[in-house]
Amino acid sequence: MAQGGNRLLVNNQFMKLRGIKKVKDLFWYSDSEPNEILISFCHLIALPASIITEHHTPSWLLVAGAIAAGAFQMWAVVWNGTLRMRLLAVQVATLIAIMTIVNLCMAGLMEGSRTGWIVIGLFACWNTIRVFKEKVEKGV
Repeated sequence: MAQGGNRLLVNNQFMKLRGIKKVKDLFWYSDSEPNEILISFCHLIALPASIITEHHTPSWLLVAGAIAAGAFQMWAVVWNGTLRMRLLAVQVATLIAIMTIVNLCMAGLMEGSRTGWIVIGLFACWNTIRVFKEKVEKGV
């Protein structure tokens, strides 16, 4: 019985290490374009709708910035495709995500499902790191 427990423990440790390696590989080497498109839709549609419906005095500057950033990111990924434009777009998207998080916190609205904007912010940061790394690796 003790040997079976040790095998289970060793197997669990192996699985944890394997899982950590897989997450690391996904973080550093996976394609970020699907995330870039998802965040562009969030900034193009969801963020303006959320700001307009949930704030008594919506920040029209943030709404316009979100729409412009979402459209620019969509263009950079789908129609342009160069690493230079994609890097600029993910950097702009990261700024919009940070501004959204700050805006929600300052308005006292960062609770419940709105905390999802933190996840969007984390993925925007991840996209910036990933696209920058890809640009460096390709020497573009």
